[in-house]
Amino acid sequence: MGRILRGAVAGASTVAALALFAPPSAIAHPCANSQRVEASSFLSLHSSSWAGYPTFSNEHECDGEGGAVQNQFENARAAADPVQDAVSTFTYSENMTPIGYSARSVPTSGTGSGAINSDLAFKGNYAIQGTYTGFRVIDISDPANPVQKVNYTGCTTGQGDIVVHGNILVRSWDSPVSAGGAATQSCGGTLVGQGFEGIHIFDISDPENPVMVDVGNDPSDGKQGLRFSDRDNRPNVPGCGSHTATAVPDEARGYLYLYNGGSDSDCTWMDVIKIKLSDPTDAKHVNKAMAGRECHDNTVLLNGANSYATCAGGNGISMFKFDTTIDPTAPGGTENPTLLWSRAMPPINIGHSAAFSYDGKTVVFGWEPGGGTSAQCQASSSVTARTLYFLDPQTGATQGTLLHPRPQLSTENCTWHNFNTVPTQRGNYLVSGNYQSGIYVINYTNPAAPEVIAYADPAPLPKTPTGGDPDGGDWSTYWYNGKIYESDIYRGMMVWDLDNFDTDRAKTVTYSNPQTQIGSYEQDFTGPTASSTNEGAGYKQGSTVPAAFTCADPAGVQSCTASVTNLDTASIGRHSYTVTAVDNAGNQSMTTVNYMVNSTDVAGSAGGTVAATLSLSMGTAPAFAPFVPGVAQEYTASTTPTVTSTAGDATLSVTDPSTTNKGHLVNGSFVLPQPLQGLGTVKTYTGPVSNDKPTITFKQAIGANDALRTGTYSKTLTFTLSTTNP
Repeated sequence: MGRILRGAVAGASTVAALALFAPPSAIAHPCANSQRVEASSFLSLHSSSWAGYPTFSNEHECDGEGGAVQNQFENARAAADPVQDAVSTFTYSENMTPIGYSARSVPTSGTGSGAINSDLAFKGNYAIQGTYTGFRVIDISDPANPVQKVNYTGCTTGQGDIVVHGNILVRSWDSPVSAGGAATQSCGGTLVGQGFEGIHIFDISDPENPVMVDVGNDPSDGKQGLRFSDRDNRPNVPGCGSHTATAVPDEARGYLYLYNGGSDSDCTWMDVIKIKLSDPTDAKHVNKAMAGRECHDNTVLLNGANSYATCAGGNGISMFKFDTTIDPTAPGGTENPTLLWSRAMPPINIGHSAAFSYDGKTVVFGWEPGGGTSAQCQASSSVTARTLYFLDPQTGATQGTLLHPRPQLSTENCTWHNFNTVPTQRGNYLVSGNYQSGIYVINYTNPAAPEVIAYADPAPLPKTPTGGDPDGGDWSTYWYNGKIYESDIYRGMMVWDLDNFDTDRAKTVTYSNPQTQIGSYEQDFTGPTASSTNEGAGYKQGSTVPAAFTCADPAGVQSCTASVTNLDTASIGRHSYTVTAVDNAGNQSMTTVNYMVNSTDVAGSAGGTVAATLSLSMGTAPAFAPFVPGVAQEYTASTTPTVTSTAGDATLSVTDPSTTNKGHLVNGSFVLPQPLQGLGTVKTYTGPVSNDKPTITFKQAIGANDALRTGTYSKTLTFTLSTTNP
């Protein structure tokens, strides 16, 4: 891994490597947040742990790790080419180009080390990047020059998972506030109160001036977010707090639902939150959708009556199905999804993330061994730790796997972390962020054989002053409206351009919460059709004739062009031009249009007639070599007839007209047990032919145990030349 080295993508194994995110006590990067330790707010309150991962205390083992990130990150904004400074240690494939950078440098230890960068969401020309102290709003109207508009630091804790829809921004708060932390823990300038965990809602009708909305459901706490955790034993407060949240918009009814992943392994359900779009102060917890496991992340594919939602967490993944067209409160409605299946996948113990193909035929599932702070992508790491899974959404059956393609060092924290599917109609492509192994783009059109087609892999982070290895890298990488956006824990946000024919034609969207996929459509690999009134027409020499053509495709036509503007009529004879069409899915087709150029002087005509002819004459009769008893062997014999036909089509065939022992050679009453090969259609003709001499080959197999009678085995065959278009 060193400095920039461009080259071909390394071959990807079909073994799957997966590792996504399910933090131990719901803390995504426990080594990163010194502010939590300083505030003594909630680390010690995790009475239970995520499956397979230890509970943290305030004095957890990460104290002392860190050290300032190199100055090149701090000074990136002042550099002549800041994006090149940001990716100066990256090795990336030739089809990946870094084009933009919005710096938010964070030291790996000491003051400010806890305010790391986390997840991403998008609204129009804005990218919203979560942080451990709030979020920031970045103008990406020019992806090559992203400009930070807001760095909101008004929330004192939480990894800052973000959901954006319309004028609403939701930020997750993922651990209950302790008695000691109640005096300091706040959001929007207001203390949240002891035991709080849930969400805060912001009005972003002006994205550059976010305002927190008062949705407090506990008057004693004053202005705050929506509390929905029962872990402090308060009555009538359901749910399990919010580690991550996924948008499920219902514009027709005027609501934004959240499918929420809780903050603790004891919460074996998916919380359902309902927010009124016209009045976000009206926000409430409406259901616990029992999943049989904790839900670290939820991903939805919204497709009317056939909508899906995943619950990735614990030792595997659960799948819900719901219908957005019916009463949301009815069984199977948005507020009450139906559990379709649940699959445990040992030794997985921290299920993390998922993404659907847009045709709804594959769901990609990853997990996070070590909680994101361990080196799990080494060549010596277990295959399971490095495997990404491709599953059937209907049954949970494995369709294929992918092994992490670029082994990392023991100093680099690495798993398959956060990813999304590119909304293209021509193939399925996944864009994934993987901590210190950076970015991977995966073609999983054939989920049985997924392939890495692009990557951007940074060198290990510099050692800390105490000689430690910081836990950093790429928290999330997502596709959004033609570009790839990378949220780096310590650097900020980088923007990349991928050179790929299919993804260059991806759909554009107004919003993107990467775990929310809106709309389902079949993959399209069929090109457009083209037609022309010039086809078969005749034109006078020297005349001016425009090329006249049209193109059509169910997916819509992106372009329809001809190789000429006017037809070439300079010389007499046959001429042609080409129509090239590309549909909105990226499929291309080329159609040749033929026409004739005639002389300007017409001098009469000459002609003749051809009599209808179907002529078949046989060559030497085929004869096999003598059959040898007791020896397994295949014998061949050939004949060459002569065919002449004036018909529009013709078929030459061979049949056995006998009614007994049909298709077998006979010797009096004795019959060869194995059939004669070579009967049936010999050759077809699509037009007239004269004196064609096709070779007809017959084959006769004799087995070692076939009984043979002295004499001659034979059969009279009928050779037929026929036509359907005389």
